[in-house]
Amino acid sequence: MNAHSLPIGMAEMNRIFEVVDEQEISRELIQVELLPSRDGTVERLPTGKIRIVLPENVGLGEWLPTLERALRSLSADGSENR
Repeated sequence: MNAHSLPIGMAEMNRIFEVVDEQEISRELIQVELLPSRDGTVERLPTGKIRIVLPENVGLGEWLPTLERALRSLSADGSENR
């Protein structure tokens, strides 16, 4: 198990929430997986929640712009619940 495969902690969660808050998305709509996986994903679930999986092969700071773009894309599709 490499360092990126460890469960994410509160410091990482807070950085994710900063991006979510900047997008004015309710934290209630966010589901963050505790274990990173491969390249990471951001997707809307059938329930309407947004599932975020951090990548294990890229540092969080480097991946946050990807998260921001993905959240904007999900918001742009007109189905965002705030």
